[in-house]
Amino acid sequence: MRETDFINKNQEKWKRYERALEGTDQDPDLLTELYIHTTDDLSYSRTFYPNRSVRVYLNNLAQRTFLQVYKGRKGETSRFFSFWSDELPRTVHASRKPLLISLIIFLLAMLIGVVSYRIDSSFAETIMGQQYMDMTQANIAGGDPMAVYKETSPYKMALSITVNNIYVALMTFVSGAFFAVGSVVQLLRNGIMVGVFQYFFYDQGVFQESFLTIWIHGALEISSIVIAGGAGLTMGMGLLFPGTLSRFESFKRSARDGLKIMLGLIPIFIAAGFLESYLTRHTELPDAIRALFILLCFAFIFWYYYWYPKKVAAYPAEREYALPRKATEKDKVVSRRRIRGAGENMEASLSIARQSAGLLFGGSAAIALVFTALSLYFFGDEAYARYAFSSEFLLGDLRNYHELFTTWSRDRNVTYLLLVAAYFYGVFRLSSQIFWRATDIKILPASWRSEAYLFLVGLCAACVLSFGYITTALATLFLLPFVFILAYAGYSGLSGVKETLGNTLRNFGAVIPNFYLILVMVVPLMWLIDTALGGLLFSFLDWVIYADAAELDNLNAVLQTALYAYIFTLMFALLAVSFALIAYKLREINHADALLREIESVGTRRKLRGLEME
Repeated sequence: MRETDFINKNQEKWKRYERALEGTDQDPDLLTELYIHTTDDLSYSRTFYPNRSVRVYLNNLAQRTFLQVYKGRKGETSRFFSFWSDELPRTVHASRKPLLISLIIFLLAMLIGVVSYRIDSSFAETIMGQQYMDMTQANIAGGDPMAVYKETSPYKMALSITVNNIYVALMTFVSGAFFAVGSVVQLLRNGIMVGVFQYFFYDQGVFQESFLTIWIHGALEISSIVIAGGAGLTMGMGLLFPGTLSRFESFKRSARDGLKIMLGLIPIFIAAGFLESYLTRHTELPDAIRALFILLCFAFIFWYYYWYPKKVAAYPAEREYALPRKATEKDKVVSRRRIRGAGENMEASLSIARQSAGLLFGGSAAIALVFTALSLYFFGDEAYARYAFSSEFLLGDLRNYHELFTTWSRDRNVTYLLLVAAYFYGVFRLSSQIFWRATDIKILPASWRSEAYLFLVGLCAACVLSFGYITTALATLFLLPFVFILAYAGYSGLSGVKETLGNTLRNFGAVIPNFYLILVMVVPLMWLIDTALGGLLFSFLDWVIYADAAELDNLNAVLQTALYAYIFTLMFALLAVSFALIAYKLREINHADALLREIESVGTRRKLRGLEME
């Protein structure tokens, strides 16, 4: 390219950069992007125009950009304090409406709990449990209504309570990812519990003692749950009301704001656990002192989450904390002809899944529902007898995985094996469509041979997962990668079975890290979704559905089957997308197709650019 053409092509971009550098309201993300583009152009000019003025101009522009990006950068200590004094208060003020809505929902839920108890006092047993009711009534009869806070050593109690508070608040926050509905239900649930709990003591004639004891720690603890609900609503509203941004970009911003609010609650969790363990148990303290302490706790919450953010927001921010860069069409295309590391592969897989999020979630839901319906309809037993699910972390995931997809170890017949094969066929088909949408490949095979091949690979996957716990776990870790690579390579026509197996065996050390990294990321997320969504759903149904034990067991079994099938379908679809990229990586390692194309086109590109010297 001639120098004049190079200048004409890029001069508008450079002018934009200069305006950005001279502006008073500067975007750090834009300046960083500016610096990268400028240094790319500078590198090009140094190579092809080393003695021309354009190189000097770009060198000066790059220096100015560098100084803007790095001037006055604060240290980590200053950044820590600015988070609490400026960044978090601004985020809280920006999220004041969701926080207010959270407070209103919680107060209404408390009122519902009070009214429900007045209508039917047995409602308290449903909410708090018969064992807790009996223990509390025994303590009241013994003259010490708050004896429960004195039964455990302070240290153990502080640790367990802090962990429990974090867990409850985290579930309230994470549930907001389900279009804010989950956070609303969690707020209703906790609000009703608090209303019933407090009115129960009023009905027993010990309201003052209970209030002055419980709210010593409850002022911070309950406030943190309300604020966590506001953080969840903030996150969910990004999905519901994306505005001019894409729904995913809006969700990223709202999730980031919600997470900041949650991080700000960590000291409150710790303080509430400490107070409940070391101070609440001292019921002998004068009532005036306890009442004053409760007022001080509420005053702190009011000051830091209302008054102070309002004052901070009245002044311009020192820097903008969330300015997303708009993705271009080039950003959306994921090249398949690259040799990626494990981290790059996971990032590319998530990018592909994000671009077809609707197809991923909708298709996975359809596959899971069909699998659930067929597995429960054609196999005789009552639903609760078909599967035995577990909610344990990691081991529970393995058990549920085994429950859904094994055949011989559960005395199931060949028909169930074919059903699992059809399930994997659907997963492979879905993941291929998702992959093709986001990459630079538009091959969509639809012949009966390719579909039959994909079903046979699904049958292989079903056979791999058909035996005992240990066998299933080992097969998943060492055999399933071969199945996933075979599924895409053969279905897309990239390579045959023999070639694919050979490439995978020769480079198995490059395949396994990709697989394990996806599992390390997905398995905790699966547990979190199961805990947040599953626990929320089943608790809600236990409250609103009146049926005998057998009917409830069957309903819970159906819902659990659908939920776990859906979670595993999402995991398998993401793994299949990742292994599609790995299939091309193995092809590139063994055949260097992209490299050969680059070599063949070197001479052509030089001629097109006018750089042919001889």
